[in-house]
Amino acid sequence: MNIMYYKDIIGYIATIIGVLSFLPVISNIYKTKKTNNFPFKTLILVLISNSLLILSGFLKKDFVFIFMGFIYIVIYSFILFTKLTYTK
Repeated sequence: MNIMYYKDIIGYIATIIGVLSFLPVISNIYKTKKTNNFPFKTLILVLISNSLLILSGFLKKDFVFIFMGFIYIVIYSFILFTKLTYTK
């Protein structure tokens, strides 16, 4: 098999493990609607960072980067949305 294939598989596995590690955090935020551990500025920087990761993926034609960036944008967008919606 091609070495690029293995690199992609490793990248997808790393993304899945990263998302699985976030599930307890997402579950807790969903239940409690509290995002105290995520400062607003940090969320904005993470969203910018992952947007640039997606752009880099498109420029390099690296679909693992695109996939990873998209998944993390969804996660952090949920956290930001919850923060904006439920913070008094």
